[in-house]
Amino acid sequence: MNLRTVILILSLPALASAAPPFRVAEGLFDLSNSKSVGLTAIAGEHVEIHHATEESGFRFAHHPGLIVFKNRVYCSWSNGRAHEDRPDQRVLYSSSADGKTWSAARILAKPPEGVYGSCVAAGFHVHDDTLVAFYTLTHEYPTHNLHNEKNAVWAITSRDGENWSEPTNIASGFYIEGPRVLSNGRLFLGGEHAGELWKSHQARMQLLYTDSPDRITGWKQAAIDPSAAKPNGLKVFGYTEPCPFVRKDGTIVCPFRNQSGFLYASVSQDNGRTWSIPQQTNFPDSMARFSTGRLPDGRVYLINNPGPGRMNRSLLTIALSGDGVLFDRAWIIRGEPTTQRFKGKGKRDGWQYPSSVVWKNSLFVAYSVNKEDVAITRITLNAFGRQKN
Repeated sequence: MNLRTVILILSLPALASAAPPFRVAEGLFDLSNSKSVGLTAIAGEHVEIHHATEESGFRFAHHPGLIVFKNRVYCSWSNGRAHEDRPDQRVLYSSSADGKTWSAARILAKPPEGVYGSCVAAGFHVHDDTLVAFYTLTHEYPTHNLHNEKNAVWAITSRDGENWSEPTNIASGFYIEGPRVLSNGRLFLGGEHAGELWKSHQARMQLLYTDSPDRITGWKQAAIDPSAAKPNGLKVFGYTEPCPFVRKDGTIVCPFRNQSGFLYASVSQDNGRTWSIPQQTNFPDSMARFSTGRLPDGRVYLINNPGPGRMNRSLLTIALSGDGVLFDRAWIIRGEPTTQRFKGKGKRDGWQYPSSVVWKNSLFVAYSVNKEDVAITRITLNAFGRQKN
């Protein structure tokens, strides 16, 4: 797809939306309370699956991604030497049969010989008894242009979780999240544009979908016009890090990271082909990656760093909604003080960049700790109580 084609797609009329796609109940988050934002902690079991050491030579870890494959849970993450997404960064992964004891980490991907770039973990997908792992390959970081035209997401496949295929180039751009399943098996892949569209401030989020039988090829560009976002327009978006959820009625809702202090969101009524103009919600967010999903009883969850304040990742929380419109219950997953052991560019303290999956009657949440370690919290579904009527 060339630049002109992308611009034409982005010029398509966006779906109208009378109100923000979702909201939080009044008083659910108390942003005047920096220690707890008015929430209590939910019971959970915490397991560290990766611990950075000086001796390893790799002291950066971030972008975890979870999936269940053949009755094991898998987690991948970015692993760099000292700084975020710098050359020589690789992707590691580990797996577990019970979520408590994890295998030794193995290298999933690393920059090809002769490429001065980094590999960034972008999660997994399972299709047709095959595990598909995704990663973004970035180029030329010394130019401080993470959105170089060459940047792209790649996929490798495995039938056993140990032996992997040669990589396949999926799409240009920058991605940290694996594909999401929509209706009728369609896949959605959300990330950031690469190259001129990003540099010229014409576009930010890149929303793709495919109906290809292999669910690896055939990606098409969805239509969305973020420049018309209310109330701040395109200028409010930096990294958008899309992560959609699906309501019971089939409506797809996609929140976006931004710089306003509250999540923006769009909706799709045609299975991800076109999206409404992004609107600001009242859901607090400190400008970080978040994770969404559905519990078995149909409730929607959203895991994020609510703040208070930009880039404050000291609290990792989860909020629930019975209908995917109103979030009216919330808890703290992790909120203990944390401090980096190693200095590095792009690093910060806190529990951050969650990924989640429901498995074995529990919700598993992976996250990086200070962008150095990777941990997982297991929350039994019973801990969330019953759905409100």
